[in-house]
Amino acid sequence: MPPAAPPYRIRHLTGLDENVELGAQVMIWRRKRDLPAKSARPILDALRDEREIAVLVDTHDNALIACLQLDRTALSTPLWTDDGNTQPTLAIPCAATAPDTEYRLDWLLTIWARHYAALCNYTRVALAVPLQHEHDQAGFIHHLVNEWEWHRLGPASAPGGEAIVLTADACRADSLEALIATELPVLPAVSAEKEDAS
Repeated sequence: MPPAAPPYRIRHLTGLDENVELGAQVMIWRRKRDLPAKSARPILDALRDEREIAVLVDTHDNALIACLQLDRTALSTPLWTDDGNTQPTLAIPCAATAPDTEYRLDWLLTIWARHYAALCNYTRVALAVPLQHEHDQAGFIHHLVNEWEWHRLGPASAPGGEAIVLTADACRADSLEALIATELPVLPAVSAEKEDAS
C-alpha cells in the first residue's frame, strides 16, 4: 500500500489568477479575524511587487490556506531588524493564515520555515509578528519562545509597521514531509561577500 499523501503542499503561486485569488483571500482572512483591512497591506504589497510568496494549499481540495513572504536575504540580517548578528537569514517579513484552518497551523509553518532554511544552507530564520497582532498572537509567541527555542529580539521596523522580531536556528525536520510536501526549489543561500561584490 503506497504511503498517504501529505495533507498540505507548499509551493509558489501558479499565475496571475491565483495571485488575485490570494489577495482576495487575505482580505477575507483579516476580516474574519476582526483585523483592520490595513493589516493585509504587507502581503498585498508583496503580491503587487512580485516578491517571493509561498502558499500552503490543502491537498484535498487545493484551497489556499496560508501564505508566507520569503526574503532570501544574503545580508547579515533582514533589513527590518536591528540585530547585529552576522548569520545568513531566511526572513519571513509577513504571513497570513486562514482563520478556520486546523489548530496550530502557524506553528507547523514555523517548523517548515526552519527546515526549508536548513535545506537552503541558511543558519537561521527571522519572523516578524506585527505589533498590531501581538495581543492576538501572544500565545503563539509565548509557545515559540518557551517551547521551541525561538528568541525574541524585540520591536523593529518591518513591512507594514512596527513588529516583534523572532529568530531561530535553521534545523532539519525530515519527519515534516509526512505533513507538508515542499514544492519550492532548494536555492542555496548566497554569502554576504558575494552580494557585496555584485
